[in-house]
Amino acid sequence: MTYAETLAEFCVGPAITAPPPLAMERMKIYALDTLAVILAGATADSSQRILKAFPPGENGPASVFGGGGRLSEGEAALVNGAMAHALELDDDHRLAVLHPGAVVIPAAFAAAETVGAGGELYLQAILAGYEVSCRVGEVYRGSMFEYGLHPTSICGVFGAAAAAGVVFGLDYEGHTNALGIAGTQAAGLSEWREDGSWIKRLHPGRTAQSGLIAARLAQQGFTGPTTIFEGKDGHFRAFSHGEKLDSEALTRDLGRIYHALGTAVKPYPCCRFAHGAIDLAIAARQESLDIQHIEKVSVRLYRTDILSYRPRPLNPVDAQFNVPYLVALSLGKGSVGLADFSEEAIGREDILELAAKVEVIEDNNFTAAYPDKYMTEIVVYGGGGYSGLSECPSGDPEAPQYSDDPDLMRREVENKVRVLFEETGFSERSDPLIKLVDEMDEASSLADLADLLRRRG
Repeated sequence: MTYAETLAEFCVGPAITAPPPLAMERMKIYALDTLAVILAGATADSSQRILKAFPPGENGPASVFGGGGRLSEGEAALVNGAMAHALELDDDHRLAVLHPGAVVIPAAFAAAETVGAGGELYLQAILAGYEVSCRVGEVYRGSMFEYGLHPTSICGVFGAAAAAGVVFGLDYEGHTNALGIAGTQAAGLSEWREDGSWIKRLHPGRTAQSGLIAARLAQQGFTGPTTIFEGKDGHFRAFSHGEKLDSEALTRDLGRIYHALGTAVKPYPCCRFAHGAIDLAIAARQESLDIQHIEKVSVRLYRTDILSYRPRPLNPVDAQFNVPYLVALSLGKGSVGLADFSEEAIGREDILELAAKVEVIEDNNFTAAYPDKYMTEIVVYGGGGYSGLSECPSGDPEAPQYSDDPDLMRREVENKVRVLFEETGFSERSDPLIKLVDEMDEASSLADLADLLRRRG
C-alpha cells in the first residue's frame, strides 16, 4: 500500500469512527481554543481586509465567524482559516512544526455546516485532520523553513482534505483520491518575514479551502495519484530539497498512537519558538528583579530560521517573531498580550531600551536537540540576576505540569477564551461557547454553535 492508501484506510477505520474518549475530549479542547481564536481574529486589520474582499451574504451554506453572514463552504474556510492565524494564537505541534487547528478546524466546520453533520462526526473529522497534518509535518520536522516554505500550508492541506473527507463520508478510494488531489495544491512561502506583510495569515485559510476542494472533487470521482507522497514527482521529492526524510513517521504506529494529541495550545500571541524564552523571562520578573539595573540578558536557544533578533522590531508582525522585544516585554511587564503588537506599542522606549540589552545566541547543542526539545536558556546580569533553563514551554502537553494535573490544559483554554474575548469585545460569548463545545459530541448539528460564532461583534 502507498502512504496515501494507508492514511485513507486510517480515516475510514475504527481509530476515527470509534476513537477513545481521551482523543475526543482533547479534540474538544482544540476545537474550543481554535474557534475562539478565529472569532477574536476577526477583529484584526488583516481580517477586516479579507472580509471586504469576500463579504459575507445571507444565503451561503457556511458561516463566517464574526462576519455576520455566510459564504460558500470553500470561501468560508478561506476567511475563517485566515482569521485563525491573524493573532498568532493558534495551536502548534512541536515535532511537526505547524499549526493544525488553523487549517483543520475551519475546513471541517464549513463542511459540517454545509451537510448538516453533528458534533460527534465533527470531532472525529478534526481528529483525522490533526493526525494527518501532524504526521506529514513530522516527516519534515521543520526543515521546510530553511527553504522559504511554510509547513502549515504545505503539510496541512492533507489534514484539511482528510477532515472534510470524514465529514462528507468518503470511502477508502475517495480518501485516497482526496489526498492525491490535496497534495498538488500544497503551497506557501515564508517571505512575509522581510516586510511583515500578511501572506502568512492567508496560508491556513487557502489551505483549508484547498482541502475542501480536494474532498469535494474526490466525492465526485475525480482522481488523484495514490503515490502523491513517495512518487518520483511527489510531495517528498518536491519539498525535501535532497535531505533525508523520516518518511515512515507518516504511518508508524498509525491508529495506535495519536500524534495529534501532542498539539500545544499557545498562551502568548506570538511565534511559538519564543515561548520558552517568554516563560523564563516572566519567571525572572517574578523573582523581584530590579529591572532598572539589568545590564545584559543572554538568551540561548535553537536555530529556527524564522525568529528575528533585531534590537528594534520593524513592524507589528516582526515584533511577534522578535526575541529581544518579546523578552523585554516579559521582563518589563510580566506579560505578553495582544495590545503589545500595535504600531504604537512596539515603539515604547522603555521596552526598546531593555530589548537593546538582550543578546540572542543560537546554540548548536540546543539546535541538535530540536524539535524533540525546545531548549531555551536565559541569564540576566545585574538587577539581582537570574538564570533559567526550559526544555518544553507552557501549553505543550508534554510539559511536566500537565502530567501532574490532567485537567490543567482544559482550564487554561477556558481562561484563555475569557481573557481573549474580553480583549476583543466578545466577552458575553465566552460561557456560551465553552458550554456548546463541551456538549458538542451530543449535538445533532453545529447550528447553535454557528449562530453564536457568526454574529458580528
